[in-house]
Amino acid sequence: MNTATLNNYTLIIMTDDKQVVLERILQVTRYRGFLINGMTAKVNTGNNIATIELFVSSERPISLLTDQINKLVDIKSVKVDNNASMQNTA
Repeated sequence: MNTATLNNYTLIIMTDDKQVVLERILQVTRYRGFLINGMTAKVNTGNNIATIELFVSSERPISLLTDQINKLVDIKSVKVDNNASMQNTA
C-alpha cells in the first residue's frame, strides 16, 4: 500500500458503555482494510454512553467502514469529523 495515497479520517462513535463494543469496532476496522492511527475513548458514567474517537487511514472510501460500524450492536451513531480529517491530510 502506497502511503502517499492514503486518506486520513476521524470517526466520532457514540456507543453503549460495554467492553465488547470496542473489540468489535477494532475488528471491523481491520477487516475493512483501514489502518488505525490512534484512538481516544471517554465514558459518561451518568448515561453509560461511551464516545470513541478513531483515527484511521485507507485508500478505500470511509463509507465502507462507517456503514459496517453502524450495523454493530450497541452503536448509537457514527460520524466522520470532516474538520479533523482535513487537518490530517494537510
